[in-house]
Amino acid sequence: MIKQMPGSENLEDKRRFERIDIASHGMVEVLGEKDHKVGMVRQLARGGFSMETDKSYHKDSKVHAFAIVESGENIRAEVKARVRFTEPNLVGFEFVDLNAAAAVEIGIIIGKYYEHAK
Repeated sequence: MIKQMPGSENLEDKRRFERIDIASHGMVEVLGEKDHKVGMVRQLARGGFSMETDKSYHKDSKVHAFAIVESGENIRAEVKARVRFTEPNLVGFEFVDLNAAAAVEIGIIIGKYYEHAK
C-alpha cells in the first residue's frame, strides 16, 4: 500500500520562531557599514528580521554585518545575516551565527514590541 504525501503545508506552520511586527512608528533602525542607516526593522524574530529599505539586496549566500538599534532602550545588537527574500522596499534576513549577547538584545526588543503587536 502506498501512502499519500500530505498536502503542502502553510508557510506560517513552517516558521520556527514567532515574528513580531514593528509598526512604522517603531524606531528600530538597521545600520550597515560605518553606522550608515540602511533601513528600519518591520518584523523581528529570534531567527531573523525584515527591514524596509531603499537599498538593493540580492538573494545570494553573502553574509551582511548589521547593527540593530533600538534607541529608546539604548540597545545595539551586532548581527550577521543573509538575505532570505526581497520585495520592493522590503528585505528579509536570516541571522547567521547569532551570538549570545546579540540574542539577548534581540529578545529585549521583541519583548518591548510584543505588547504593541497584540
